[in-house]
Amino acid sequence: MATRAFRNRDLQLRDYTHLCGTARERQVVSALPIVDRFVEIKSLRGRRDFNPTHYRELYGNSFPNPDERSPWSAMIGSVGDMNHIDHSAKLQAKYRHLRYHDVVALKGRAVAGFTSFATMPLESGKSVVYDLYTGVADRLFMLGTYGIDTEFRSRGIAHYFYVLRHGMAEEDGRKLGYSSEVAGTMLESEMIGQANDEQSIRNTRTRLQIHQRMGALVLMIDAGSDCWITPHLQPKLSDDSNPLLMHLLFRRLQADGVHLNHICEIDRELATSFLRAYIYSFEHQSTTTEIDEMRSNTDSRLAAGKRFILVPPDKLPDMVTLASNDPLLREQIERDYGSFDGHARKVKQVLGQL
Repeated sequence: MATRAFRNRDLQLRDYTHLCGTARERQVVSALPIVDRFVEIKSLRGRRDFNPTHYRELYGNSFPNPDERSPWSAMIGSVGDMNHIDHSAKLQAKYRHLRYHDVVALKGRAVAGFTSFATMPLESGKSVVYDLYTGVADRLFMLGTYGIDTEFRSRGIAHYFYVLRHGMAEEDGRKLGYSSEVAGTMLESEMIGQANDEQSIRNTRTRLQIHQRMGALVLMIDAGSDCWITPHLQPKLSDDSNPLLMHLLFRRLQADGVHLNHICEIDRELATSFLRAYIYSFEHQSTTTEIDEMRSNTDSRLAAGKRFILVPPDKLPDMVTLASNDPLLREQIERDYGSFDGHARKVKQVLGQL
């Protein structure tokens, strides 16, 4: 694939510091960044600030499961559409209030991290960020791609991205006239044990631990009698992928507080609005059948709920335990990993539960 240059918009953290949601973010943003620049990708034309192939490689490195990835062409295509949407009635009808953004963190011309996300309204009128894909380069990626012995993970880049995403959601809501008030960010993650090999299984727990440190909690339906089920179904992202039951997390704009370590109830109407917004974000790219499947799954699971809860990731059961109360999740395990009992043994062994 030919490498083409991007025309970018430089972003300034200082423009968004009023949206720092945690003490950690305020501390990180007030310090000198460990990267040189944050730029928003506006189109596939313009000056070349970095090699876009390296962005694509970091995207694949960060999301090795093809069922979790949107095709590169679809992701970049949405960003290109955003460059023209203000002057296109066709694009405005297609995306309505949905706006896509891609931001990269650069150290020189090296891609140290990226975040691809959308902003949209909730039924309450507030705006919400849907964090589609975020990745930060580790030492092995930097060595292999640039020959630089540098580790960017666990150094605050994810906090920068939260601030930038919330700031851009505020801008979008104000520009489109629905709200400049940001509720927070919703994002997806695998369940604990939602992987095939031992290291990937460990990584599913580690990834959720990272989300918890960032202030994100998992939305679950409490169906009673110690039965928790996920309300969230990710549709097929390409012709050769499968729909996936996953975790949907929510991170409030103001994420400080003791609720981060405790299970807390969330209003049914608010929980429903997150799920409706998620489906809304796929209406322009998924088939009618897929959207109907998402709505049907969501409605049936919502109907089973006695209450809706936000759960700290360290209090979550693994996917095998959750599947004991979720026939659809059990079917998914058998489809993706073969024997249910075999995968259950592997998960328990890897996580030290046997």
